[in-house]
Amino acid sequence: MAGKARNSVIVQARRKTEELAAKRRERETTLQALATDYHAAQMTAERLVLDAEREAAELIAKAKRDAEATGEAAKVTVRKMLDTGETRQGIAELLDVSVSFVRGIDIATAKTKKTDAAGDGGQGADVSEERGGVRVDA
Repeated sequence: MAGKARNSVIVQARRKTEELAAKRRERETTLQALATDYHAAQMTAERLVLDAEREAAELIAKAKRDAEATGEAAKVTVRKMLDTGETRQGIAELLDVSVSFVRGIDIATAKTKKTDAAGDGGQGADVSEERGGVRVDA
């Protein structure tokens, strides 16, 4: 009878071990699915950041191009103001900028005008001397 009791204990122990192993496999399957969800979320988050950084870089590059074009338009406006005969000082005060800023635009656009005038057979005129302002070439 002792052998029968021993077999019964072994059978019960085996059942208990199988139950625990089944619970462990179920828990591991659940943990594996959750780990997969975690890694998928992390990878998605990283991709979102990389996409946002790329879009931001594109927006910044576009803004810089647009700002450069707008800055050039502002310089053209200053050139038109100079062409009215207003002095550099007067334009600087009106725009709340430095005289050297206006002078820089004047000199740069005057060089462009000279280049354009030379291209049309010298028929163009450099009006920077006729404005009544003081011309200072740097």
